[in-house]
Amino acid sequence: MTNNTTRVSLACVLSATALLAGVAAPAATAAPAAPHTDAGHPARQIPFTAAEVTERGDGGYAITWRAPGVRQVAVRANGRTVAVGGSTGRVTVRGLPAADRQWFDLVPDRGQRLRLADRLVELDGAVNFRDAGGYRTKDGQWVRMGAVYRTDSLDKLTDADLAKLKRLGIAVDYDLRTASERSAAPDRLPEGVRYVVANVAGDEEHGRR
Repeated sequence: MTNNTTRVSLACVLSATALLAGVAAPAATAAPAAPHTDAGHPARQIPFTAAEVTERGDGGYAITWRAPGVRQVAVRANGRTVAVGGSTGRVTVRGLPAADRQWFDLVPDRGQRLRLADRLVELDGAVNFRDAGGYRTKDGQWVRMGAVYRTDSLDKLTDADLAKLKRLGIAVDYDLRTASERSAAPDRLPEGVRYVVANVAGDEEHGRR
């Protein structure tokens, strides 16, 4: 991306190499690590072929999934079951306590559970801060959520936004913009977050501060 309104900045706890290779690593976030899957043991696989969580404007959450071969799926949040469905489901969950991100565990009667949240993280000073996880891979595994985020400009973040990013465990900000874009609208980051210049346009040497 070459302009400030559409630029991408990656705030994450992975190295750039791991990100490009699609490798998920343990993250310093409130989301526990996803269970390990083993392609050689069907009982250990995640059986979901599709699943998504979408926060609604009324405070509820729409949750959909498909899990062929599964008879029942329990939807759990905050340590309790909030909905139950079959191999294909579409439910709306309401009445949950306020949280920076609401996480849901989709627990099948066979195979591994899947942990998801809405990809969009609401911030006052950025309109497109999104989780890069929550997608199924070709080999049937899932990209872990809560590890890598992509976003638009971070120069207008509020103090409340900075506090939220701190609670989410953001550790590194990879800034992909050109030097002129970074100079015109420098990122505002929580204290302690490492800032790395990763200029994809290649108009200067990469560096960090």
